[in-house]
Amino acid sequence: MANDTSTNKTDDAKAAAENLANRAGTAAHKVGGAARSAGKQVGAVASEELHNLRADLDDLIARIPSLSDIDLEDAKEKLMAKVASTRDAARDIADDAREQFDQGVECSRDYVKERPLQSVGYAAVAGFLLGLLITRR
Repeated sequence: MANDTSTNKTDDAKAAAENLANRAGTAAHKVGGAARSAGKQVGAVASEELHNLRADLDDLIARIPSLSDIDLEDAKEKLMAKVASTRDAARDIADDAREQFDQGVECSRDYVKERPLQSVGYAAVAGFLLGLLITRR
């Protein structure tokens, strides 16, 4: 009877550990997916803005010899507006990435608050594995 209770407790602990590992894996996967999505968005927008800026610069350089002072001043203002637009887009993207990161940190913080002992255990295992990897070299 004592062996049955011990076996049941072991099985329950094992099932709880597997459940916890699955939930932690799911949370990590969601955070990683959000980070990858934000990274792809950053790359696409930045690439598009830089391509547009490069095209405008090429056009301006080609037309410089034929521009009057007034036209040159207008072109300069348009270029500065384009640079400001690119800067604003980069700032918005950085803010979005920062928000995604903050959400991941908040999710991790909530997990640690809900399960402090398990979190310490995971950190200890991660530290141990990292130590093994470092000492192999």
